[in-house]
Amino acid sequence: MNRAGKWLRRALFAGLGALVVAVGLLVWFGAWHYPALGLAGIPKEGYRQAMDIAVRGMTGSDGLTFEDWDFMKFRQVERGGEAYAWGAARCRAADGATAFYWVYLEWSKKRGQWLRNYSLELATPDDEIYFTRTFPGQFARARLALGKILGQLASRIREARAWSEKPPGLQTPGL
Repeated sequence: MNRAGKWLRRALFAGLGALVVAVGLLVWFGAWHYPALGLAGIPKEGYRQAMDIAVRGMTGSDGLTFEDWDFMKFRQVERGGEAYAWGAARCRAADGATAFYWVYLEWSKKRGQWLRNYSLELATPDDEIYFTRTFPGQFARARLALGKILGQLASRIREARAWSEKPPGLQTPGL
């Protein structure tokens, strides 16, 4: 094999290795680190505090200001020790408009703490594009969905970076 082929193969393996490490870090961030961010040490009965901490971090990273809860629910299952808290938070956008944010937390029996399960801003202006029958086409909708997913990831990374500065009085994740 010639010298250029060896270097090309090494560069390819190095690139693939870097890609595997990057994907692994994203999976670790999304599955382990981010869900627990700021919620360590809050007892199961402290779901209101956990919901407030979670919504303030998430809405702040999306440029929204949390105002109050429109509703909040808590459910603890009879067997197994799991619990769930969910609700709709009323927020103020930068332009003064009202926005709503869905927050869903889950009590992890394994980790002994609250974890973010699924949260997002509700009814954003670009959501109606999914319900427009002819425009855009399927490829454009897929591109829009991928853009939203990457936007959520960017929002979560911004929130984690803000937490890394350790604001006073807030908790760090129990890792």
